[in-house]
Amino acid sequence: MRLQASSISLQASQKGRREVVSTAAAATLASILTVPNLADAEIPGIAGQSPKTILITGASSGIGFDAVSRFVSLGHTVHVPCRNLEKSNSIKDRLFSMSELPGTCVTGVCDLSDLNSIQQYANSLKSSNVKLDAVCLNAGLAPGISNKIARRTKQGFEETVGVNHFGHFKLMGLLKQESLLTQNSRVTITASGVHDPDSPGGQQGSKATLGDLSGLESQGRDCEMIDGGAYDPDKAYKDSKLCNVFFARELQKRNPNLMVNSFTPGLIVSTGLFRDQNPLFTKVFDVLATNVFKVGESVTWGGGALAYIALSDDIKTFGGYYGSKPGSSKFGDSAYGSAFSVDAVSKEVTEGEKKQQRLWELSEKLIQIS
Repeated sequence: MRLQASSISLQASQKGRREVVSTAAAATLASILTVPNLADAEIPGIAGQSPKTILITGASSGIGFDAVSRFVSLGHTVHVPCRNLEKSNSIKDRLFSMSELPGTCVTGVCDLSDLNSIQQYANSLKSSNVKLDAVCLNAGLAPGISNKIARRTKQGFEETVGVNHFGHFKLMGLLKQESLLTQNSRVTITASGVHDPDSPGGQQGSKATLGDLSGLESQGRDCEMIDGGAYDPDKAYKDSKLCNVFFARELQKRNPNLMVNSFTPGLIVSTGLFRDQNPLFTKVFDVLATNVFKVGESVTWGGGALAYIALSDDIKTFGGYYGSKPGSSKFGDSAYGSAFSVDAVSKEVTEGEKKQQRLWELSEKLIQIS
């Protein structure tokens, strides 16, 4: 089946730098809104499967939307909760206005910055007798690096870690607690290479570390940083990705029947993740990273990576972390399982089993999951 991409035309109103930025914006918008042509897709191990039920957060843009388009194009039922119903409905509208698809898109509201909203969403799944074959914890946000004051979730967590870690921790806890998973469900967590201060991205700016968890230990939800330090928006994002990797490993350890893997999609600037950054900087940086220095990845690459981890029969790893060298999207779908494969995690993760366990215990306590 061949899917028709939407036609998007954006014209630059001025010459010089603005023309370059407008061109980048057009490419970015097209990559976000276009449904992949899956007739040519070669992601190994995902075609010909029986219909599955999948939940994915962060599906309204970026790699999440790309992955959803792949899932429904393959005939799966995909739950796409967003922080409001308008955003969730827009996913369904954009997909099915472009083409007739064999799968189904189920909308819903799940605001990861509000524990009550997460509870209500889990209740709605339970009342509908949903059983999930795969869960993709993909949503994320990155605060503007100029932010001086920490934003807070409804229950008082620093927003970045509150959404990227605690919100997903709560959701996953409820899915297990309410028996909303099939016996051998897969869980895929979108992390990032910046969790590792020795990685190319992790070396830039502030470095990720949870320290001795003294912030969480002594201040709980009121802490600005998990390690007890002063608020640092760059570090907050990197720490949240470190939490994601710890969470995936501990979730696997406690649930051997599940298949839990995390991954880094690489540097993808043109996604909703960077919505709080300076727009001009983001667009120019996207052009430089992706087209000039060849260290950035495309949205389509990231969506394919997510689909590969979540569905491929070729995935045999339990508790693994997947990644690739910068610029690997140039290899296309054939790279999944070769250039994109099991990767190394940070030294803090490999040597931090006790910290990993303690982070889980504190997270359970703070979000009241038993």
